[in-house]
Amino acid sequence: MKFKGELGVLGRFQRALLSDLKPKQILRNLLEVATEEGVERAALFLYHPETRELMGEVASGRGRHHTVSAIALPLYARGPVQEAFFAEGPVRLGEEWLLPVVGEKGVRCWADPERRCTERPRATRQSRFLLCPSCPRFAAKGVLSLEGVPPSLKPLLPLLAQLTALALKNGELLQERDEALARLARNAEALAHVGELAREVAKPLEPDEVLWVLARVLHERFGFYRVTVALVREGVLLGHLTLRGEEAFWTQEVSRIRFPLGASSDPLAQAAREGRTLLVPREALPEVVAQGMGASVAMVAILAEGEVLGVLAVDHGPGGRPVSEEEVRYAELLAGVAGVALRNAHLYREKTQLSSALAAERARLSALLEELPDGVVILEGEKGVANARAREILGSGPEIQAKALPPSLAPALEGGRVEVVLGGRAYSVRGKPLGEVRLLVLHEITERIRMERALKEQATFTQALLDLAERALAEEGLRAMARGVVERLRRLFAAEEGALVAEVGGEGRLLYHTFPWEGTMPRPNLLEVALEEEKPRVARAGEGTCALVEGLGLAQAVAVPFKGEAFRGGFLLAYRTPKALGERILRRMGQVGSLVALILEKALLLERLEAEEARLFALLEHAQDLVYILDREGRIRFASPNVPTLLGYGREAPKEEARAWDFLHPEDRPQAQALLQELLASPGEVRTAQFRVLHRDGTPIPMEAWGRNLLHDPRVQGVVVALRDLRPRLEADHLKSEFIAAVSHELRTPLAVIMGLAELLQEEPLPPSAQESVELIRESAFRLKTMVDNLLDTSRLEAGRFEVSKRPVDLRPLLLDLARSFQGVARLSGVDFRVEVEELPLLEADPDRMAQVVGNLLNNAFKFTPPGGKVSLRARVQGEAVVLKVEDTGPGIPKEELPKLFQRYARAKNASARGVSGTGLGLFISKHIVEAHGGRIEVETEEGRGSLFRVILPLDGAHPGGGG
Repeated sequence: MKFKGELGVLGRFQRALLSDLKPKQILRNLLEVATEEGVERAALFLYHPETRELMGEVASGRGRHHTVSAIALPLYARGPVQEAFFAEGPVRLGEEWLLPVVGEKGVRCWADPERRCTERPRATRQSRFLLCPSCPRFAAKGVLSLEGVPPSLKPLLPLLAQLTALALKNGELLQERDEALARLARNAEALAHVGELAREVAKPLEPDEVLWVLARVLHERFGFYRVTVALVREGVLLGHLTLRGEEAFWTQEVSRIRFPLGASSDPLAQAAREGRTLLVPREALPEVVAQGMGASVAMVAILAEGEVLGVLAVDHGPGGRPVSEEEVRYAELLAGVAGVALRNAHLYREKTQLSSALAAERARLSALLEELPDGVVILEGEKGVANARAREILGSGPEIQAKALPPSLAPALEGGRVEVVLGGRAYSVRGKPLGEVRLLVLHEITERIRMERALKEQATFTQALLDLAERALAEEGLRAMARGVVERLRRLFAAEEGALVAEVGGEGRLLYHTFPWEGTMPRPNLLEVALEEEKPRVARAGEGTCALVEGLGLAQAVAVPFKGEAFRGGFLLAYRTPKALGERILRRMGQVGSLVALILEKALLLERLEAEEARLFALLEHAQDLVYILDREGRIRFASPNVPTLLGYGREAPKEEARAWDFLHPEDRPQAQALLQELLASPGEVRTAQFRVLHRDGTPIPMEAWGRNLLHDPRVQGVVVALRDLRPRLEADHLKSEFIAAVSHELRTPLAVIMGLAELLQEEPLPPSAQESVELIRESAFRLKTMVDNLLDTSRLEAGRFEVSKRPVDLRPLLLDLARSFQGVARLSGVDFRVEVEELPLLEADPDRMAQVVGNLLNNAFKFTPPGGKVSLRARVQGEAVVLKVEDTGPGIPKEELPKLFQRYARAKNASARGVSGTGLGLFISKHIVEAHGGRIEVETEEGRGSLFRVILPLDGAHPGGGG
């Protein structure tokens, strides 16, 4: 029974909620039933998004004797109703129940946002009143408040909240339906009205009439005070028509509306650029435009198939109301109709203009057809017309019959091409069928045939010239070549006799002639006259202009001169019977003269080349250097003629596949192969080496090789290798070394005496000036001793007898003593000399040789450092090596001289320029001494900024400890 009672209560609530679909009445019915069922006070608070408030209807009392009042609760106030609005289920506060009314089922994430919210930013209980109502998942609609609820009604509270939500949803659907029906009715009425106006706008066939009707309709039917139309022309928006009140203004040339679409910020240009409608308030318009405008202006783009044709601007004039959205829709519809009508009007105008143009073009083509240089016949069936040239060729009138055409034109009438002769002139006739029409074009080719005949004759003549040149150049020897030229000229120009003369260096040579004549040619000489006048000359019998013609009983002769770069000459052709020699024949003879000049020039050049080759061969045969040309594999492709003689082979030639290193000492062959690979990798660069070349009897001959890769040079196409016998130079070096060794030994004895006496004098009390002189004597003798030692060491290096005697040595005292010996030089030279020698470990070294190295470096530093400069000596341990540094502020060493700095007798150019003496052996010997200690010597220099020499000695085998 209790269950039936609950169903009855729910039924009453359902009937109350569904008895009316209007939201306000639903609330009143709900509250009335709630009080009738025993609720003391009932309220329904609905959420309004626009105000963010819970608007409530509150009822107090029972049955129909109750009062209803309205109340608004801001969502941010966070009272009990607000908390219940976000709650997941019914909330009880004493005797009051607060039931959340939710539209859709699902996860009520707003009830526990800390755990359920997945949006960004995430909502919390403190911020949900701000964030959650804007979330698309938010479905809370309000809160149902019931106070003094009878016990029988409490189990039904959740269902009551759901019924309330369902009723509210039905009310919303009803309201949306009513609004949609109202909009549909308004749109139907508007479309009917606009359709009637659109037909009126679309009637005109001229663009200006379309725009005028559009403006008039908008003014008369919709009450717009001002209508302005601007059109797009080549990227610029231009004012075209303005209708203001009852006045119309066509403003194509005088309008202030002239806006570039891409750059203008004006709203009109923006509407055209974006192709959409802009509703602009008067305050947003430029001041000069806003005067006299309504409260707002609608700017509507005029479109046709997506293309913007212009912009329509409408407003209600000074003091007028704003343009409504409904009016905007009407304007957009009419603007769309106007766009299509405007496009159609433009197409109609273009069609009319095109028709007129076609008629004019047809008349112009007819006139051109008459003026054509070719004959044209147009046949339609068996009749047709002919232009003026065709009438002249065929001898007909303007109208022509197909059967009256010459039979020879029949192939052309079938669409072919034929060449015919009409009236003594040649024509090429081409026919082409075009449906029912046949077209004949008659093009005169008389001149073309004549030119083709002339070109054919010229081609035959040119081929004869080529044959003349090929056969003449194939002859060996100048006389054989001249004979070939004359014989072919006689055949080419049908002459009985001929001669060829060349004048080189002022001396004339009769290279060849066919007539029986001894000695020089008699005068008057026709060839001499032609050469002097530099043009062909013709002589006939009885004229007395050519003694040869008279002497040989000839009828006539022609002499043709020609000229080369280093000579001049001519040829003579003679005839026993008269022959017509017209301008064309003489011109061709002149062409032959130019060709003969080239042939002779090449023949003379070949003579000189042969002489040069013979001379070069003789020079190579008697030269002392051997010259080879090798291919990429090292095979000998050329050997100078002196090779067999100098290497003892007589006139024997090397084998065809002989390689260059086959004639070298076996130990030197790998070096020769490496040199060839290096040359192949460096085209054009010179590489040198020394080899032992085997004489035929097996004796090795020391030679210096000079090589250059000239494979890329078409004149050589190989690797050139020149060999020079080193025996004379080695013998001279040996004699020089023996002499230097002997002289050096003889110099050491007097040097020892000078240095000993200087040291004794230093121990005696002497005046300061004398003491400086003695010190200078000792230092000069020491420097001379260094030079002598360098000469001796060089001799030992060349003889392979150079040695170093290593023992544990402390270099620090040695370097300090050496530095003291240079103090006097520094003082006399005006050079600041600084010494920084750190504590050094014992080192396996030859102390005398190390002193020699540092002495050489200091000696060079003081030589090149000008007064006021600086020289420093520094020594320290750096890593696993002892590093000695000698630095100066002299002129530095040019970059191009660095590669040969440590070579024997090498001296910098600036040494000679500054007058600095020296042998050029110090650095050569120092390098060998340092390398004998397992070390290396380096240099850093910059021209004009000084030099730094660095000696690096490894500590391998160094003794612990060091000297003081």
